[in-house]
Amino acid sequence: MEQIVPREKWLYNDRGMMKWMGWLLSDHSAFMEGEKVKEKLTPVKPEMEVGIISEKLKDAWENSKPVTVQINVMENDEYVPEIEGVVVGFNSGQIYLQLDSGETRLLHLEEIRYAEIQKNGKWWTDGYTI
Repeated sequence: MEQIVPREKWLYNDRGMMKWMGWLLSDHSAFMEGEKVKEKLTPVKPEMEVGIISEKLKDAWENSKPVTVQINVMENDEYVPEIEGVVVGFNSGQIYLQLDSGETRLLHLEEIRYAEIQKNGKWWTDGYTI
């Protein structure tokens, strides 16, 4: 049973969801802070030689395998988050990665400190069902 009270008989002016906006905003802020902490916890990978990095990226390009790359750029005394994508091209020390978002990113071979070919897992081991 629904009880509808006309607006003129209300004891106070109900602002609807406006009274919850402060709670939603603080909750969202706390969530974003947690996400920022997760991003910052990028483990420092051991620096590889340029030849080994080049071989891994060549293998990823020839076999269309996704790679994870850590570049030698620091922000706030920490390395920036790793970049994941597929090698779609190269030209004289420049590597072109296509990211999951569809964006293409240009990296110079000298600025890459670590490269790893991602392991392709089976979709049925992730616990997802169709």
